[in-house]
Amino acid sequence: MAGPSFEEWISHLGLQQIDDPQIDKPVYRKTSFGELELSAEIEKKISTSLRNARDRRKIPRSKLAPMLGLSDQVYNRYENAVSRLTVGRLLHICEVLSISPVEILYPIAPHLWGEDQAEAETRMAIIEKLANFDGLTLQAILSFLHHLKTKETDEGGNGYDGASAAPLFTFAVHGANGNDIDGGE
Repeated sequence: MAGPSFEEWISHLGLQQIDDPQIDKPVYRKTSFGELELSAEIEKKISTSLRNARDRRKIPRSKLAPMLGLSDQVYNRYENAVSRLTVGRLLHICEVLSISPVEILYPIAPHLWGEDQAEAETRMAIIEKLANFDGLTLQAILSFLHHLKTKETDEGGNGYDGASAAPLFTFAVHGANGNDIDGGE
């Protein structure tokens, strides 16, 4: 049994063929809410996203570049879409700027966060909100989430029913003794 064909995989994954002038073979991509973008467009968005992240932290390029072991001119190539980032370099930039790679990648490919723009924006808002909670609160939220059913069905074949977890959330936030997670009443 050979398994699904190449074409079946393309269809199953929801990909579309794109002829990108920067790549000598056909490539397959998912649309970004109806649009298929070429490599050059994506590289420009990466550059803009990098620059915006640096600007939000108010770190001049001349200070950031040496923190990455680069000259100002070399780093400038990343922010102007002249040079492509490696994943390792992207992670290093995120470490130095104290940001999540999501902050760089979401503006470039929001379709990776949801089936439509509204779902992607909601998921991103949740991610941003979660980033500001302390560890104990995150544990309570995770406990609550473990009790929710997802879009996929559970073992019994039941679909999503978020309302059934509402009492569990109260328990997770207030604890078994009725006290708030932080120890208050």
